[in-house]
Amino acid sequence: MATYGSSRFLPRILENLAQRYGGNVVGAALIVLSSLVLASMMGAVKELATTYSIWQILLARYVGQFVTLTPLIIGSRGSILKSDRIDLQVLRVALAFIGIVCMFYAIAYLPLAEASALGFSQTIFVVALAAILFTEKVGAIGWTATGIGIAGVTIILDPTAEVLNQAALVGVAGALANAGVAITVKKLTATDTTATIMCYPAIGLGLLFVVPGSVTWQPITWDAAPLFALIMVSGVVTTWCFINSYRHGEASIMATVEYSRLVAAALVGFIIFDEIPSAGALVGIALIVLATFIAVRRDQIRARFAR
Repeated sequence: MATYGSSRFLPRILENLAQRYGGNVVGAALIVLSSLVLASMMGAVKELATTYSIWQILLARYVGQFVTLTPLIIGSRGSILKSDRIDLQVLRVALAFIGIVCMFYAIAYLPLAEASALGFSQTIFVVALAAILFTEKVGAIGWTATGIGIAGVTIILDPTAEVLNQAALVGVAGALANAGVAITVKKLTATDTTATIMCYPAIGLGLLFVVPGSVTWQPITWDAAPLFALIMVSGVVTTWCFINSYRHGEASIMATVEYSRLVAAALVGFIIFDEIPSAGALVGIALIVLATFIAVRRDQIRARFAR
């Protein structure tokens, strides 16, 4: 089938690009694309959450993923579901369940820039685990980029404010779970194909959301239909980009480049919901952009200092 063929054709294109421009550059480009799609999805979630339950929105998201990936499963005659690490696949689904529920809750009840910023606390865990599990050489430049990014997130969160609300705490819990997802995906890329890694959460999470989503289901209006469609399609795009970014790039660098998601979310919040970042938030975003640049150019910066 054409869709199944594309699942084999696209990886070859990415591999050629990675050999030509470097795995970290290709991975970073995929992260940026994922960030733009994800920001649009966040806007849709925030709008829909005023009428529909989080469970219904999540069910729609993973039904969309399952429907999109069904041709891959049929075209491969089920072989696409063969995994050498079923244990990691199950772990990833469990962690993703926690992470996605927490993330959608934070998106629904916090300003988009703040909800996105909270997600970046996962960087702390990803960098540490990448160094421990994969013995990646983060180096002074990599740690500097991460430190700058975390400083930007800290400024946006404004620790001098009063006690964080429930939605913010839920967002941090989701970030911790998503850090585990990132590390699990990195390990899975060593044994399983991208399509296989995508299929398991599409099926597993879809099943987990069937009951709560069905219980809270409300009829979808014509006005809401395009937003639901966006959420359904975005899941496949962002997951594919996420998996392949970690396949070709170093986990610690990809985690830093993911800061671009915050910039995209802030723009959507401003354009659609009239959310205007404070002066402190703007400083934080600037630091995050700087961190992203340093992360992407890390190898070149190292080479320049080595001269």
